[in-house]
Amino acid sequence: MTSQTPTPKGFALVLVLAGVAIALTGSIAALVTGDRQLMGIAAVGFAMQFAGWVRNGRRNGGAR
Repeated sequence: MTSQTPTPKGFALVLVLAGVAIALTGSIAALVTGDRQLMGIAAVGFAMQFAGWVRNGRRNGGAR
């Protein structure tokens, strides 16, 4: 028997989705323009995703 995968809700979901959009935009912009400093924007997006998943994990009491 397997348990359901906990999905983010509320503010955690906003952080995860915004992080995905920012990371994708920053990494594609860095690839297209060749400007490696734009990867900093992507790093912010990755950090937002991480924060969203951590917040979701705390809401679930650490359950995976």
